[in-house]
Amino acid sequence: MTGDNFGLPIPADAEALLAGGTEFLTTAFRAAGGLDPGNSVAAITQSAEFPEGGAGKKLLLTVAYERSGAALPEQLFVKFSRDFDDELRDSVRDMMISEANFALLSRGPGFPVKVPRCLFADIEAASATGLLVTERIPYGRDGVEPFHPKCMDYLLPDPVEHYRAIMRDLGRLSGAHRAGRLGPRLDAMFPYDRKQASAVFGVHAPGGKLVQWANRMFDFVQRYPNLFPERVRDPALREPFLSYIADVVRANSRIREILSGNQDLVAFAHWNANIDNCWFERDAQGVLHCGFIDWANAGPISLAQAITGVISAAEPYIWAEHLDELLGVFTEAFAAQGAPRPDPDELRLHVLLMAVSSVGSSMAAPVAIASEIDDIDAITGPRDDAFRHRYNARVLLHMMTNLLENWQALALGDLVRHLDDFPAHRSHSKNGPAFPFS
Repeated sequence: MTGDNFGLPIPADAEALLAGGTEFLTTAFRAAGGLDPGNSVAAITQSAEFPEGGAGKKLLLTVAYERSGAALPEQLFVKFSRDFDDELRDSVRDMMISEANFALLSRGPGFPVKVPRCLFADIEAASATGLLVTERIPYGRDGVEPFHPKCMDYLLPDPVEHYRAIMRDLGRLSGAHRAGRLGPRLDAMFPYDRKQASAVFGVHAPGGKLVQWANRMFDFVQRYPNLFPERVRDPALREPFLSYIADVVRANSRIREILSGNQDLVAFAHWNANIDNCWFERDAQGVLHCGFIDWANAGPISLAQAITGVISAAEPYIWAEHLDELLGVFTEAFAAQGAPRPDPDELRLHVLLMAVSSVGSSMAAPVAIASEIDDIDAITGPRDDAFRHRYNARVLLHMMTNLLENWQALALGDLVRHLDDFPAHRSHSKNGPAFPFS
């Protein structure tokens, strides 16, 4: 396989990359501009497989250069698009197309957010065989906070501060794009496809199936009440929730109309900027900032989708008590880049409708937990050690709990029933560059 960007052979796995050794790394880094022509990779001093994450296999490399320097990272993170040992992981290999292209573009001067420095990125689109080599984030040292896993915010001393940091820096990126500051090359490589982007809006299952999943969810809550907060254990919640499902299905086209109705609320963003796809460090004034990793499927999307991607796995109180504050942080950073300021009420409505759109996928915890945990009765609660190393079970349980909590705290059912009171969009800015719809 030959990469489309630089015309070099793409090693599809760790064995092939290590066989190419320092000669391949030197050639690749020079071609991608990650290494000066007169310098070279002198040695690979360490290599180890990195087992975490989703698509593709990963490798941790430590290298030495002929001439080292502060700007040359020696500890590297290598990501392959392929996983020939896991058909499911290998099936999503095309997600690296956007990730590789973004990694190269992010090296431009004045890029508005922190991302890992890219030394090489290329992919053969026809086979979706790709390779990404970046600096390795030094979690837990050099001023960088330890890695924060998804759906375990209770380990953080101040989760709200972390979500402020994510919202601020994500708003900066999206605002820079919406203001036309990221350049035409990014728009050419990441064109906006309205039909594809709006496919995530609304529910994607028939009403009968949603009712079946909802009954399974409530049965699970009653069978294992210790996994849920007291607020969602009440059996009386089932009937009103089921009654709203018909309203959600009936309002599906209206939800999609509202969410796709204002092009000012579309910009380039990270679609899954949750806490586990970020790293955090403080500046000289003590302000917490974040950087972003894992840019698979990056592109222009609804701002509400990007914001929901940030807080989808946050604790329910973040939604109930801090949503407006965090939206304000995002819009301030967005507008500070010269982009049209989003209407806060409209943006809030869009975020809540994205939460409604997740109703089907958020009821999958019973299946995931049953398949990953043998003795559910022995689990003491949602923070039990059994969930620490069972990613899907932990995340889906958290998402389902959020659904039940948010449905009450944010009155999502009543919102759906009164959607006709809201316009499809409130504004269509005449300021700033027109967004390149296709």
